[in-house]
Amino acid sequence: MSSSDTFNHITEYLRQIGLTTYETEAYLALLSRRMMTAEEISEKTSVPITRVYGTLEQLMQKGFAKIIQGRPKRFHAISPEQAKREYLTHLRQGFEAELLTIDETLRHLQRQVEPIYVESHLQVKAEELLEPLADLRAMEKRTVDSIRGADSEVLISTALFSWLPKIKPSLRDAVKRSVKVRVLMQVGDSQVRNHLSELCKAGLQVRESPDPWHPVRGTLVDSKDLLFVIWAAEEAERHWNPIVYTPNHTKNPGLIRIFRESFLFRWNNSRLTVSGRPSSK
Repeated sequence: MSSSDTFNHITEYLRQIGLTTYETEAYLALLSRRMMTAEEISEKTSVPITRVYGTLEQLMQKGFAKIIQGRPKRFHAISPEQAKREYLTHLRQGFEAELLTIDETLRHLQRQVEPIYVESHLQVKAEELLEPLADLRAMEKRTVDSIRGADSEVLISTALFSWLPKIKPSLRDAVKRSVKVRVLMQVGDSQVRNHLSELCKAGLQVRESPDPWHPVRGTLVDSKDLLFVIWAAEEAERHWNPIVYTPNHTKNPGLIRIFRESFLFRWNNSRLTVSGRPSSK
C-alpha cells in the first residue's frame, strides 16, 4: 500500500470517529513531526491561522494532542494507544451529558403529551387519573390555586403543618367566603399553633388525631380536586422517616371518595382543637 493510500485510509478513519476536516489535518501534521507551532501547522495544512488554535484546543480536549508551554507554544501528538483511551473517555463523558439533557427534555415532553395521549387513546381525561407534580413547591402552589377556587369545603390532612404559612392567606380568604375548612393534623410547633389559633378565630376548624400517622398528606377541595403526597418512608418508634416522595393531583372520583371517607372517619375520632389548643371532644 502506498503512503498516499495509507494517508487516505487514516484520514477516513479519523473522519469516521468524529474528527472534523481541520482536526484531521492538524493531527496528521502533528504525527509527522515531534512538535510543531500553531503557525507551522497552519502552513502545512489548509487550516487558516485564525482557526488553528481552536482546532488544536479541540484536539487536546479529545485526547489527540498536548501543548508544550513556551515561546512560542508548541504542540505534539499523543501516542495512538493513549489517544484511543482518552478519546473514548471524552466520548463517554459527552454521551452521558447529552443523555442527561435528553432525559430532562423527555420528562418535560412526557408531562406535555401524556394528557393528550391518555384522552385520545384511553378515552379518559388525564386529570381523572393521576397528574404527577414536579415537587412540593409545585404542589403547594397548586394547593393555593385550588383553595382560592373553593366554593364550599376544604379538607386538609397532614401530620406536620409546617407548610401552613404558605397557604394561610388562601385559607383565610376561603373562610371569609363561608367555605367550610377543616384541618386534621397530628402535631405542630408553637409557630404553627399561633397561625392556627388566628385562623380558628376566623372560623377554621382543627382537630388533632391521636392515631399514628401515615406518610401521606392531602388537600381535598369541594370533593373534586385532590392534591396529595405519598412518602416512601421507614417507620421507627411510631414515626416516619421520609426517604423519597411523589406529589400528585387527581380528579379521580374513586381516590377522592377514599380520601374523604378516611378523613371523616378520623375526624370523628379525633380531639377537637379550639383556637389552636387541644381540648376534650
